[in-house]
Amino acid sequence: MNLPESESPNRARFAAALDALVAAAKENARTLAGLAAAAQEHGLRTRALEIATMARNLAPDDAQVRAVTARAMAAGVPSWHHNILRDLERNAAYRAALEQVVRPGDRVLDIGAGSGLLSMIAARAGAAQVTACEVNPAVADAAVRTVAHNGFADRITIVPRYSTEVELERDLGERVDVIVQEIIAHDMLCEGVLPALADAVPRFLKPGGRVVPERAQVRAALAYWPHARARELDSVEGFDLSPYATLARYPLEASSNDPSLVLRSEPVDLFSWDFASGGPYGPGRTSTELTVRDGNANGVIQWIHIDLVEGVTYENAPSRGPNSSWACLFYPFAVGTVSSGTVMRVHGAHTQIAMRIWAEPGAPTA
Repeated sequence: MNLPESESPNRARFAAALDALVAAAKENARTLAGLAAAAQEHGLRTRALEIATMARNLAPDDAQVRAVTARAMAAGVPSWHHNILRDLERNAAYRAALEQVVRPGDRVLDIGAGSGLLSMIAARAGAAQVTACEVNPAVADAAVRTVAHNGFADRITIVPRYSTEVELERDLGERVDVIVQEIIAHDMLCEGVLPALADAVPRFLKPGGRVVPERAQVRAALAYWPHARARELDSVEGFDLSPYATLARYPLEASSNDPSLVLRSEPVDLFSWDFASGGPYGPGRTSTELTVRDGNANGVIQWIHIDLVEGVTYENAPSRGPNSSWACLFYPFAVGTVSSGTVMRVHGAHTQIAMRIWAEPGAPTA
């Protein structure tokens, strides 16, 4: 069981001694690597990352140092940071958009820098200065090294804070010409894209400045997905675990190229946002009736459509093409599987950071 630091005497004692141990290690990279691993095991993730970085900077080519510090360096870094870099369609769309909007000499703010890829694309497109916000300390550290490795350290500055904590004079110097962000979640909202833009656009963007992406929509359709039933809990070893199943993650994540996921209605746009406006973005509600066609349906499938700039779009609609780094989200019907011809009323509601979708039988067709 993992205990909070205040409830772990061993962790507190180790933390008190750690600074002295690090100071005694001085320039010994392998000793520092061992201390980083020990700090990670005691739950001191931030300190473990700091010490692991020290060790790697001292001995960047030492295989033992890299192996011992690997866990401390990667802890707390979501796997999707790597998935999005493998999404070639996404990367190409952002490249096309930035090459269209960035002009020589522009100043750019990159919100959610990750690896620094979008910042480097902007710099390569002619930006004179890019300030990139990345709150995850391990990711921010890796981005600094990646930017330097690619020769952009003189034009790209990684700020290890949320964009809402950035100060105009201290961090940017002046307003920017372009804001680019990739803090878009599977449901569009839960990474905080709306509050981030509502803060950044009025505070940091010059009049006439450009925002990438400009707009985005949440789309949905009725669907049939056989794996939804397979992920439910009912009987295990002869015991009924359906009460425990209420703790299951909801909605379910489905790969955009899952061949078993079949649309059973035309898609509709549930919500749309103008990112370039900077808001304000209030809560929203909607409902629409969709009719099941061409077979049975057992839920609503939701995905995202992004208008980066005029003529450049990205969509992770269910298809047989390359898999998207964004998952589609499946909301099973409470009534179970329904047959072709059934009318379902699909409801949607959102706050600034959360999306809810559900469906219920609607009026029967004539």
